[in-house]
Amino acid sequence: MDAFRFVHAADLHIDSPFHGLRDVDMRVGKRLKSATYEAFRNLVRLCIDEQASFLLIAGDVYDGEDRGVQAQVRFREGLAELALHGIETFIVHGNHDPLDGWVSQMTWPEGVHIFGPQPEWKPAHMRRASAGVGRGAVIAAVQGVSYPTRVVSENLSLKFTPPQGRDLFTIGLLHCNVGGNTEHANYAPCTVDDLAQTGLDYWALGHVHTRQTLQQDRPAIVYPGNTQGRHPNESGPRGALVVDVGADRLPRTTFHALDVVRWEQADVNIADVSTLDGLIASVRQAMEDLLAQAEGRDVVCRLRIHGRGQMYSELRKPGALIGLLETVREDGAASSPWVWAERITDQTRPDLDLSVRSRSEDFLGAVLKQTALVAGGPEGIASLSGLLAEVYSGRRGGLEALTPEQVAELAEESRWYLAELLAEPPEPEA
Repeated sequence: MDAFRFVHAADLHIDSPFHGLRDVDMRVGKRLKSATYEAFRNLVRLCIDEQASFLLIAGDVYDGEDRGVQAQVRFREGLAELALHGIETFIVHGNHDPLDGWVSQMTWPEGVHIFGPQPEWKPAHMRRASAGVGRGAVIAAVQGVSYPTRVVSENLSLKFTPPQGRDLFTIGLLHCNVGGNTEHANYAPCTVDDLAQTGLDYWALGHVHTRQTLQQDRPAIVYPGNTQGRHPNESGPRGALVVDVGADRLPRTTFHALDVVRWEQADVNIADVSTLDGLIASVRQAMEDLLAQAEGRDVVCRLRIHGRGQMYSELRKPGALIGLLETVREDGAASSPWVWAERITDQTRPDLDLSVRSRSEDFLGAVLKQTALVAGGPEGIASLSGLLAEVYSGRRGGLEALTPEQVAELAEESRWYLAELLAEPPEPEA
């Protein structure tokens, strides 16, 4: 079997609206609006530069069932450029862009294969050297299936058929949830064993936006992640996989970042900060560090201010946190590339050491000792959960039930609140 190369991508979400971002700087907003388009353009360039024979797209090309005309036209233009370079494209549709969604009547370029609602086999060919040259030899067989509607609850992997006939490298193209990943809707649920038993060489998956290899080979089972992060939970590099297949039939994957806006998070500790100017400088530095790590990309970030120190009281003054956010936003948006703070959260504490203060022989010391006993172990957390059950029940208008970890967090917050409330104020200066 001759060696060849292909690219595996998924979850392009072209024309994603980036829900949840408010008060966005005009320059930032314009960049976000075009980010998924630009990431797709980078995907096309990657295929050409890496001389891939074909491109696999494992679902959610578009962000919505009713894909926009502009999104469809730009997608077709990208595929047409690939066709001019002799690169085929194999596509399945997922829950965001099912087959029953609205679609324009358009002609797709030569070499574009869009799978229907039932799995079928299609041949993949060696890349042509240039336009006008006859298509190369068959090097692989691709089997895929698209979602007929948005919600697909059946195990589509069980519909795939084993390879037959020629000794070709075989690929399954599927948008699915393997192993019940709780961060994504459980569409087309299946297991690693379900995929392995089909006898294919490589499973090109989509739907889960975090890059991960569930099995290295025989078969390789891989999620490339999405090509462009769209919210703070999709932080870090996003892109696609270049897959090299040798005579041994073992696929070797290499990740390539394609995103143009990078989502990141950073912490700022107030332990050594004594002035507001110092705090602003520390936040700015954290943002600049994120920008430096993004390798020329723009950055949207979330910042968490934490630790114990003098800035605790300063940050609790009315409007202090909003003022800090607006200040660093203005600075960051003016740079090129820019870094924009989407949110700053305050998790600072008073300049108190609870472990030391709880040893004091006074009322606060006694309170801290008692609360440590209550919240310090599984029995105490279970007791608190019982006390909170009526409010955090999820029934009859109650709030969503809390996990033991969330109860422990509430207990810790309560200890700090009591410490701040009951601690003696500092002596006034003479």
